[in-house]
Amino acid sequence: MKKNLGRAGFISLTLGAIGCGEPSAPEPLRPKELFSSDTVPQDSRNGEGWRKFLAPTDLHRAWAPEARSPWRPFYKPTLIAAMAAVESAALPVVNIGMPPAMAEAERFAGTVQPGDTAIFVDLIGEQSVVWAAALRRSGFVPVLAINNWPHQFGILRLERPLGALLYYAEEVSRTRLPADAPPVFILERSRLAQKALNPSSGQFDNRYFHAPTDFPSAAEFQKRGIRSIVYVNPRGITPGCEEDDLNGYFVALAAGGLRFTYVRSHASGFDAGLVDTLPRETIFTTPALAEYASSPGYRAHYYHSYYHYSTWHSTSYWTRSSGAWGGSSASSGWTGDGPGSGFSS
Repeated sequence: MKKNLGRAGFISLTLGAIGCGEPSAPEPLRPKELFSSDTVPQDSRNGEGWRKFLAPTDLHRAWAPEARSPWRPFYKPTLIAAMAAVESAALPVVNIGMPPAMAEAERFAGTVQPGDTAIFVDLIGEQSVVWAAALRRSGFVPVLAINNWPHQFGILRLERPLGALLYYAEEVSRTRLPADAPPVFILERSRLAQKALNPSSGQFDNRYFHAPTDFPSAAEFQKRGIRSIVYVNPRGITPGCEEDDLNGYFVALAAGGLRFTYVRSHASGFDAGLVDTLPRETIFTTPALAEYASSPGYRAHYYHSYYHYSTWHSTSYWTRSSGAWGGSSASSGWTGDGPGSGFSS
């Protein structure tokens, strides 16, 4: 099992795959450099129960959907598998953005009940973990989708969501949800960070992107009674605020009959808007992809090559609401109308 866990961490869809260079060996991972700030000695229950989850198999059992859950095939164990490499130094992480994120998430959780709704939380990784922990209390099952490893020279600070998973592990492990509980997908908003970045030779390019097969299809959602998608993001409810790698997937869901509500979280609450998610140009459109792939700067460290692209055009429109949920929603709140992980449960 340990051997398989180690290999699992290197399966990801990286931006380096768009270039044509060969992967090169990164600097050795130095765990102590990852957990040198924003760490705390206690977990979300003000105890040291987090120490029980330093082994990747234990952290996996805390966060993975049950084996019978229809969302289990879409759970990504990659980040949790990284615990095998950083176990000696790992600590719970709480940084300045996490307490406000919890307050926002709890306000939102009070307006939505499990039913026919799936939620995608696309914030900075540790804040996405915070939202998932809050929504789990309301009956949504977290589905981790962060798909790469941390590194001291990493472009992405993936040790932060990993430390946040450790911070909430004891809490989420204490209760079980029904196997058919609706999902809240945990995404890392910075996964396509600095699209124009020309990485230096000393950087570890742990950026990645999602393919449509990373998530359920419209038919799979509808089979499970899901009719509505909520997308939580930091940019707002304006057209095209979903990240580039989600546009084509969301368009396919909309074409399959699912409704979309976009949510922007902020310190005083949140804004929500009904959105028609339509095709737009992204870095994965054919012309943009050709220009992106021609840049030698992207031939940097990566582990697994894969890419998916389609051609999209046009933009989406949006409507704005205030209070809990606007439009056709009740003022008291809104109830809404991949490969396997390789881990054992």
